Formats: sequence, C-alpha cells, structure tokens
Amino acid sequence: MKLEGERWRTIVSTVRLGRDEYRVVQPSRPLRHAPLYEGYMGVEACVTKSSALDITMAWAFAMRSPRTLVYLPLRQSDCECRSADGPALDLVLLHHSLAFRLSKWTDVRAKLRGGRPHTVVCRGVPEERPAPRWDREMLRGEVVGSTVFVVGSRSTFQAGGQAFRQLVEDCPRHMHEAPGTHCCAEVTAKDRHWNWLHVVYCDEHQVSTRR
Repeated sequence: MKLEGERWRTIVSTVRLGRDEYRVVQPSRPLRHAPLYEGYMGVEACVTKSSALDITMAWAFAMRSPRTLVYLPLRQSDCECRSADGPALDLVLLHHSLAFRLSKWTDVRAKLRGGRPHTVVCRGVPEERPAPRWDREMLRGEVVGSTVFVVGSRSTFQAGGQAFRQLVEDCPRHMHEAPGTHCCAEVTAKDRHWNWLHVVYCDEHQVSTRR
C-alpha cells in the first residue's frame, strides 16, 4: 500500500481560550484498534493495518501543519490486545513553533464541540528529507495527564515519519510472507530511550483485519 493519495476523514474545530485561538484536527471516527499506553520501553501503541494507516496519515498531516494541533483520542480505543497494563493515553502532535503550553490542552479538549468535516488527501512522507539540526531542533515527547504530546519541527517530524511510512508501505507484505514477523515503527524523542514511541502491529490482528 502506498501512503500517498490515501484519504483521511477528519473533523476540524476552532477553539478559543481568551485571546488565543487553536485549530484542532482529529479523526472523524474513532480508531477501532489502536490502544496507546505506557509500556515497558516507553509509550506503545498496538495497531492493525487500518489504525496504522490512520496514525501515519495523522503524522504526515502534522508534519506539514505547523499551526494545527493534531489530536488522536486513543484512550477510547483501549482493548485487551496490549503487551503492558499501563494507563491508556491520547496522542497530540504539534509543532514547537506554535508555542503551545501543554497545560492548556485539558481546556482546549473540553471545548471541542461539533466541528466541520474535512477530507485530507495524504501527500506521504518523502524519503528525501533535510537532516534536522539537532542542536536547534528536536522531537520532544512528553506525557502530561492522560495525553502523549509529540512536539517538533517539520524536519524532525519528517525524519521520524520514515518509520511510519515503512510501517504502512512495507510491513504488511513482510507479515504476509513471514507470519509472526514483528513489525513496528520506533520513533526516538530527544533524551529518551531508543523506542520511546513504539507502534507495533497486533499479533492477533496483523494481516486479517481489513480497512
């Protein structure tokens, strides 16, 4: 499956807090199998082909959307297909240039009502990418309350997105050819261990689940 050209159905909301206004984009429907939780080696999500595609399209969209909070409400996706019993978490992707104070997120989320439907045509994650200047840029991961925040620049999101591109475009074929293969995306945040964000295909639903 090629990521480029896939369609991601979303809801776009505008939330005002005092003088500040925030644009929030989230999936139009819940992800049915994508529990995100604190695991043994960091933060982990257990996905199917369908939910892996949704998360990857959200990442690709966030990479190109510096003025948007990309929100994946994954706590409601909690299910028994997990490798650890840590607390269930949501995911928010945003650019550091937005200068968003993470402590405001609870208030922003509480004001999410309605919104307008919008379909995003995924432009993919280019393999050729500018190397992040790690002395000035970073991909930062924080767990605040019940939410994982991934904060970075376009180049750091693009660098981290290579693992997600391979998860969608390459892993299904590997799993079909070699059942039982462990396929995952590992994204490292600055000053965190190597797979701080670990998105892995569910052993029970790797290939059989269709979109």
